[in-house]
Amino acid sequence: MKLQRTMLGSLVIAAIGGTNSASAAPITVTGWAYPNGQSVNIQSTVPNKTINGVGAGGFATTDGTSSFISWCVDILQYTYFGSAVNDYTVINAATMFDAARANALGQLATQYLGSVTNTTTSAAFQLAVWEIVYETGSNPFTLASGNFKASNNTNAINQANTWLGSLSGTSTYSTNVLQSGTRQDLLTFTTVPEPSMLALFGIGLAGLGFAKRKQAKKQQDAV
Repeated sequence: MKLQRTMLGSLVIAAIGGTNSASAAPITVTGWAYPNGQSVNIQSTVPNKTINGVGAGGFATTDGTSSFISWCVDILQYTYFGSAVNDYTVINAATMFDAARANALGQLATQYLGSVTNTTTSAAFQLAVWEIVYETGSNPFTLASGNFKASNNTNAINQANTWLGSLSGTSTYSTNVLQSGTRQDLLTFTTVPEPSMLALFGIGLAGLGFAKRKQAKKQQDAV
């Protein structure tokens, strides 16, 4: 079954309801979303962390009901394939980071999540996520300089830098973080319904309520 690019269930409820945090169902990272993560060297000044040969790419993930792709946002923790984790909490990205980073992550997903089709573009998207999360100060988003840098994977790095250099427009995604005290924090994207769709949803609920009241009145009249 093809993995969905958005997380359903509790994350949808959190996004629509405006909840800043909520407990998540047990989460299992089952493997790489594409055949393998691509090897790349990453270096962060704050936090002070250098990892050579880290695997970069989206994770195939499940909450037991839905399958989706998640992205690492925590370079200080490990995750383990096939192990269910019970301590994840859903936190809105604006609360986890700040509004500007959450918006940049949403722009990245809006413009380029649909371009992730193989191991190279998956690695590029992961690198772009790390850059947005870990870059500091007034530095532009680039993996060549600043607080967060990457090397030793020209194709993925160049693609990520191209995407990062052209972020713009309105985000059509709600961006959330699955936060764990024992595993890597994971980033997920949920499409935000258009206002017209929400209006139709509201009309549908209103109609359903009217129908139920009408049925109840008929039952009372028949007594």
